[in-house]
Amino acid sequence: MGVAAFYRWLTRKYPKVQTRVVEEKPSTFNDIEIPVDATKPNPNGVEFDNLYLDMNGIVHPCCHPQHKEAPETEEEMMVEVFKCLDRVFNMIRPRKLVYMALDGVAPRAKMNQQRSRRFRAAQEAEEKEKERELYAEEVFRATGVVQPEPKASWDSNCITPGTPFMELLAKSLRYYVALKFNTDPAWKNVKVVLSDSNVPGEGEHKIMDYIRRQRMMPAHDPNTTHVLYGLDADLIMLSLATHEPHFRILREDVAWADALSKPCRTCGKLGHFTNKCLGPGQDTPGPDPNDQPFVFAHIDILREYLEVELKPTKPLPFPFDLERAIDDWVFLCFFVGNDFLPHLPSLEIREGAIEKLVGFWKDELVNSTGYITHNGDVDLFRIQPIMDKVGELEEETFKERKRGEEQRERRMQQNQMRDMGDKRIEAAADEMAAVAGARARREREVEEKQQATNKKNFAAANLIKARLAAKANVSADKDTEKDAEKELSEEDEVMVSGSNEVPVSATKRTAAERDDEETGDGEAMPHDKMAKINISDAEMNEPQAKQAKIDISESETGEAAIEDTDGENSEAKSTDGADANDTESGIDTTETQADTSKPEEVVDPVKFHEAGYKARYYGLKFNIAEGDKEKISEIVEHYVRGLCWVLKYYYQGCMSWSWYYPYHYAPLASDFCDLDMVNATLDLGAPLRPYEQLMGVLPARSRIHLPAEFGPLMTSPDSPIIDFYPVDFPLDLNGKKFLWQAVILLPFIDQTRLLDAVQKVYPQLSREETARNERGHELLLVSSANSLYESLCDVYTTPDATKLVPLNPRFSNRMSGTVSSDANYVPHTKCETPLHNVNMRDIEDDRSITVVFHQPEPGTSHNAVLLPGVQLPRRALTMGDIEFVRSGGNSGYRGRPRNPRGENTHDHGHFYRQQGNDVSGDRGRGPRRYDEQGNTNPAYQQQYSGRGRGRGRGRGNHHDSYRSNDSYRPHDSHRNDSHRSHDSHRNDSYRPSDSYRPHDSYVP
Repeated sequence: MGVAAFYRWLTRKYPKVQTRVVEEKPSTFNDIEIPVDATKPNPNGVEFDNLYLDMNGIVHPCCHPQHKEAPETEEEMMVEVFKCLDRVFNMIRPRKLVYMALDGVAPRAKMNQQRSRRFRAAQEAEEKEKERELYAEEVFRATGVVQPEPKASWDSNCITPGTPFMELLAKSLRYYVALKFNTDPAWKNVKVVLSDSNVPGEGEHKIMDYIRRQRMMPAHDPNTTHVLYGLDADLIMLSLATHEPHFRILREDVAWADALSKPCRTCGKLGHFTNKCLGPGQDTPGPDPNDQPFVFAHIDILREYLEVELKPTKPLPFPFDLERAIDDWVFLCFFVGNDFLPHLPSLEIREGAIEKLVGFWKDELVNSTGYITHNGDVDLFRIQPIMDKVGELEEETFKERKRGEEQRERRMQQNQMRDMGDKRIEAAADEMAAVAGARARREREVEEKQQATNKKNFAAANLIKARLAAKANVSADKDTEKDAEKELSEEDEVMVSGSNEVPVSATKRTAAERDDEETGDGEAMPHDKMAKINISDAEMNEPQAKQAKIDISESETGEAAIEDTDGENSEAKSTDGADANDTESGIDTTETQADTSKPEEVVDPVKFHEAGYKARYYGLKFNIAEGDKEKISEIVEHYVRGLCWVLKYYYQGCMSWSWYYPYHYAPLASDFCDLDMVNATLDLGAPLRPYEQLMGVLPARSRIHLPAEFGPLMTSPDSPIIDFYPVDFPLDLNGKKFLWQAVILLPFIDQTRLLDAVQKVYPQLSREETARNERGHELLLVSSANSLYESLCDVYTTPDATKLVPLNPRFSNRMSGTVSSDANYVPHTKCETPLHNVNMRDIEDDRSITVVFHQPEPGTSHNAVLLPGVQLPRRALTMGDIEFVRSGGNSGYRGRPRNPRGENTHDHGHFYRQQGNDVSGDRGRGPRRYDEQGNTNPAYQQQYSGRGRGRGRGRGNHHDSYRSNDSYRPHDSHRNDSHRSHDSHRNDSYRPSDSYRPHDSYVP
């Protein structure tokens, strides 16, 4: 979802929402891997019914991963997808259903975003190719070495409905499910619904449509437990919109990946955590990318937080309804961004936009006659006062933003000065250490020379004594004389007193020794002076000594005033293709690659903080003359209609397949007037066919994924739609710092012209190509051990192949819908593998069955309420957590909340200190990061002590002191205290807060 930093903001504001998933890993015995037994109870302490897979969140990282080498072939990519599916299934261990949803043809409103991303990805790929060519030319001119031709890069734009890749993926998933049914006991009672890319709709919205339809049927179990796997932030909104309290979102821990993507502060290399570094110059192995931990986002705990957050302190003229309040909160979040509309310029999530909107909502609710939304419909009259308040603060918001930017710029400059000072201090310290080492060596040499002289004198004295003794006594021992002469000759070879010549043996030194003997200015110290020079501090390189003293003094005086700030969030950043940081032929190519993460020079011609910003904004962004109120009203009307479309899409499904917002920018909040006059009625229309979407979203560079007959429409100058496929297009940073945040100014597709052009190509397509363009159906697959198996086999014995047979809830585990035979499937036969080059064999005796699945038709719209008979999960928030929310958290988005389990802990400090309990006092201002927690290395502690100190001064464990406090029971009207667990297979001992341990060490 296009809400930058939304998920991180959410988990920091509501810290108990996220917990680490307990995962059982395969074991080994005698070098043989023993797989996980998923038939055993779930190690997370709760059993789950349904697992929903937003498959595009699996396919993309498996096909072009960021932290490991990408698979070479598409069949190898399928194997990686299978491995990921195995891991997720073993983590969750669903007992009833697995729903696999691939993205199908999206609504037109979404296609605009898809088009922008794919065109930008193609542009970046072309830029990198040009840079590689320039680099190869420079290397050849400099060295004469011809660089090898790079491997053909895999185009991730093929992960779009209608391509041969997506056809292979759908066949591979059918094969995978059949394989699991025939080989894995944990799958035997599980039903699988497969919605491939030929079924229209985004993957996550197809999942939500299934949930809404099932919960409207009489047979539905209101206490069904749901787990949804996916990476999009909008899954939070979609999950809340179902009003299913037993809901969790499963996702990779992005902080783990962020930590790996940052260079180690000990050695400066990528790929490992700082607390695991072996030191500079050492090759530190990084963690296995396949070991990236997973986290749960608990929707039931988020509902608890929102109950505290949204309930007004003043009495309402009507009963407070948490379900309606949550719906209003979801709608308010759309104003800060979504996949279908640009966010309003004055509303930024990092600046507290959501808190501001919620505050206005609560103020107006006291004087209102009801909520602003109901089952996906918006009361525009009730939203008007909120927008009026946002508009009133618009000018001051822009000025405050400018002041904040200037303050951050000053802090950044201070940090840079501090870092430069630190580097100079380290350099001076290294140089002083080198001088001290040289001084010690010279003193040793002086001492050795003195000892040699003494030894020589002692030998000479012995010789004289021997000669005198010879005169007095001819019988004196002649051996003494010989020994003395030999000893004297050996010492003369080493050092002759008064000589300036260096003996041959003394010149045989290593390069390291010669380097060690250099003084601070780089000149070698003459050996004839070593014996008589006693170096003092004053005789070192004087300018460097003075500089070292100056640097130390600057650092000591300036460090206390410097504070770390949060960098730009990269959650929304997406990269396609292989990693660009290659090293070929020993030459680092890093500098030759495009780095879209580097900050650009921000030029903001609108200057929102200065008077006249309105005229400049509409003139530059919309090309509207100043004072054209009619045109501005038209823009506002389109935007408001879009807000209504988005809410309906989240609560009831797509209300129009053809509608889209026809501008690249949002209007200003101060222009939202007469909203109740906007007509939000839209025609439903129909989804496009796969090739029509491909022609609308793919650049000409990716035309290989379409039948060749479409190519001329994208490349020929005579094409009637050639203007849809620009090679160069402008990027507008729009006040942002990074290119991935830029607005991509592509022309909007004229759907009528597009359809007219492609209709002429359809008769030229082959049968296989035509099949990829047809609308598909969802499939239901079960094993022969499933209670549905026999009734599904009967579907293929009826004379009428098109007859719809209703599912019997008694055998389907309360699942509703109808089924029919699949014309492309023959039961009780061999299941052929689509993967012939990766050791995936045919399933000779396939003991599973596949039918076409048709969703139930309730006949009414979905009612966004808790269902009768639902038993809410046991509450997880303590009184301290509640007080934390009511006070606003005291920190909002600030700080780095990474504790070992991926949970936030440090914002609770001032609530627990008076209780004498321990809190994590890290305020995110020091060098601590996710990867360094639990580091007990004394050198590390000494290096970073004095920075990032927290404010906590407690004792003990604050969670233990509050765990037994169950006295707070807001919203008891929906709670049945006689039930601690809502089903026979639930684990009563499980409590989400039990997994919350703020001070464990992180071990990747």
